[in-house]
Amino acid sequence: MNSRKHGMFLSLFFALALCFSFSTEASAHDYQRSDGQKTYTHSADIDVSAEMVEMAADADKEELTRKLLLHAATHLDLILKDEDLNEQKAQEKSKEAVIFAKAARDPGVFNHGDTYIIGITSPRGAVTNHGRYQHLVGSRYDLETEPVRTLTSADILSSDENAKPTCATYQYEGQSRVACAIRQISLSGVITTTAGFHHAEDILKSPDCSAFTLAVTAKDVEDETDLDTKRDLLRQYVQGVIGVFSTIQGSLLAEIAAEDPAILGDLQRLGAEMNARIREKTVCFREEQFYYGSIYAFVMDPVRGVSFLNGLDFDLHGLSVSLTDPNPIGDEPNVLAAFQKALTNGTGNVEDDLTHGSNGTVRYHWDDPRTEEDNVEDYIAKGVVPGTSVKESYLEVVDVAGGAPGFPPAYFVFGSGIYLEEESDDDGCAVASVGNAPQGALLNLFLIASVLFSVVFLRKRI
Repeated sequence: MNSRKHGMFLSLFFALALCFSFSTEASAHDYQRSDGQKTYTHSADIDVSAEMVEMAADADKEELTRKLLLHAATHLDLILKDEDLNEQKAQEKSKEAVIFAKAARDPGVFNHGDTYIIGITSPRGAVTNHGRYQHLVGSRYDLETEPVRTLTSADILSSDENAKPTCATYQYEGQSRVACAIRQISLSGVITTTAGFHHAEDILKSPDCSAFTLAVTAKDVEDETDLDTKRDLLRQYVQGVIGVFSTIQGSLLAEIAAEDPAILGDLQRLGAEMNARIREKTVCFREEQFYYGSIYAFVMDPVRGVSFLNGLDFDLHGLSVSLTDPNPIGDEPNVLAAFQKALTNGTGNVEDDLTHGSNGTVRYHWDDPRTEEDNVEDYIAKGVVPGTSVKESYLEVVDVAGGAPGFPPAYFVFGSGIYLEEESDDDGCAVASVGNAPQGALLNLFLIASVLFSVVFLRKRI
């Protein structure tokens, strides 16, 4: 199996944010795919918006909430069944998912007032998408409390859009409300999609991130004013993030093995459990030591550029950074291709020239989180970079297979970047020397298991 196949398989594991997949158009029962090449249709009977639920009389709210949920869930079903979308090679289903997941969080058909959509992992109750608290993706609900317990016990959505969701009444701020839920298969596994569940932010339990520390923090990088020193600190920060990933995944594996020793003999089940738990640590990378000012970490697949983690923009989770820079720095307008060249001594051939420990810097245009002036609207649908600021990123490759017998290399790119005031006169891409990145044996075992799980999931679901 070559590295391209590994990237294809691993992309499913990386689609962490894809709790439910939709189209960008808000026109309900007749709407177009984001590329404009196909129109999806579903029954007009579920043509219900969040605003309709908000405005309805109490006697009608449960039925309308049920239909709003089916409206959203049917969008997912239509995308997953769209045979024209090539997920394995072009990651097209993932792109549709990311586009509408963002749209569903903005005011519109699925988000109005206190009525919105939430995605919850099954069976651990971690948030994968939230119409109100997206910054808490990875935080968990207490599955023993109501109405969460009832909602997460919903049945799997059948192919019939008339499937009946589970609904529950509950009290919030002295008002009686109703929420409905249904479980369904998404690109990243089974999720519970809910509509109408409105609650305070503090009912979500954030993971304990206290054990994860960096010698060089994002703040250290951000506050440094000398450019050469800043670049060196950025490199140390990225290598520290690699070490933290090793710690997180090693501790999770030990935790799972202690709870269920037999799971170590079932790589498919182990991969599924690790996949569920690793997404719960996403919140940790929003803490100050990992994310400060314009400094944040990202992790991606080097073959297709699928983002596993983007500490700034959760909208990029599961999306490829294969985006066009309309005003490229150097001769490579595609950001992913520029990354690949920076990591392969300029060849861009990840099949043959990508190696563990290779690292480099690359300049391109991106969105600077400190200003809105550089923002590019609808960048995902347009396939272009999200901003116009000049960014210089340090990238480092880790072979997470670690030379394990019987497994070919499985590469991941860890990186972070700084924003420059102006473009330099060079070609925008510099390749650094090869070195070793920290990683642990437990990290290797987990990711090998994840690969195998992804292969099985790919065969069954796509």
